Amino acid sequence: MSKLQGKFTGLLQHGALLLGAVFAFAPLSLSAQVVVSKGKLQVALDKISGASALEAIKVLEHDFKRSGVIEVVPSTRAQYVVEGTASASALQASLVDASKRASLLQKNYSGSGRFPIHQFADEVVEILTGTPGIATTRIAFTSKSGAAKELYLMDLDGGGIRQITRDSVLCGSPSIAPDGQRIAYTSYKSGYPDVYLVEIGSGKRMKVASYPGINSGAAFAPKGDMLALTLSKDGNPDIYTLGLGGGSLTRITRTRGADASPSWAPNGTHIVFTSDDRGAPQLFTAPADGSGQMDRLQVGQLYATEPSWSPDGKLIAFNARIGGQFQVCVYDMATKVSRVVTTAGNNEDPSWCRNSRHLVFSRSGKLVLLDTVSAETYDIDNGLRDCVEPACSR
Repeated sequence: MSKLQGKFTGLLQHGALLLGAVFAFAPLSLSAQVVVSKGKLQVALDKISGASALEAIKVLEHDFKRSGVIEVVPSTRAQYVVEGTASASALQASLVDASKRASLLQKNYSGSGRFPIHQFADEVVEILTGTPGIATTRIAFTSKSGAAKELYLMDLDGGGIRQITRDSVLCGSPSIAPDGQRIAYTSYKSGYPDVYLVEIGSGKRMKVASYPGINSGAAFAPKGDMLALTLSKDGNPDIYTLGLGGGSLTRITRTRGADASPSWAPNGTHIVFTSDDRGAPQLFTAPADGSGQMDRLQVGQLYATEPSWSPDGKLIAFNARIGGQFQVCVYDMATKVSRVVTTAGNNEDPSWCRNSRHLVFSRSGKLVLLDTVSAETYDIDNGLRDCVEPACSR
């Protein structure tokens, strides 16, 4: 029995490790885009006033710093200036080109908490760079509670945390739907590993996969109409796709080993996953319609698991066991070369943010945001312990 198969077998025991650990605006004017070639764009925030100005400035500073493309500076030397008024329930803000005194963005945002500020930050990033901002990203993850693990949802900065399950059982392998309204995850609520969907707004849940054996690792298709998941109902753990809303079940792999951790290509045509069919776990791709053979990705690592396909389709993040610890690596689909992007500690379960530049992963029970371009990392402090299996919204 391989190590990967052994982990699957352990899932059927109440003391097993979590299933997911087996190996996821308004239109902006393109005329206002500025290409960031060297350094960072300089943006000033000292023209924000109002009762909540200090809080708004603090949140925007953090959002822009994490973006990797904006530096906050005084207005006397800024390329762009944010002007506006912040209150407890609204943000009126504009982005002004300092040299031309031309407004690039002017908008009112309503709502309590940090979300309106995050919305503005994302629109600023996109209008200046042409790439999506990540401040409004939500992260689904699990955290240990006694002998159980519960499902949570939070903002990228650790705020807005919300507990989704209170079942006092093992759960894991979350995946957020493309519309941001549902989470698929695996739970032992029935005593066996089944896949559930939960509506984030209402909390309503439904069981969507409860076949005999393993039901694990469900990942939403780009259109949100299907799931890719691992099922062992026909013998070995293989990859299947399941149509939601009464759709059909399609078998994708037929191996002698164990296949797990599916992740979709952004165009929906292929799925990348882990398989130990040929020895140690490696990464493979296969057509999502079940019509073709699986192909191995030559990622240059002897032990590779937990793939995550980037939203732009160009990169695949994954885990590699190096020197007795797990590190996060990034494989370039064009050059067919991978690079290690973490160095210290055990780093697992990478998930791409929507800009295909930042990754969120777990390190020693904490969640970490990594800028894969600058190599800067940020701990995401949420006040919980043993946080694993992050899955970012797109």
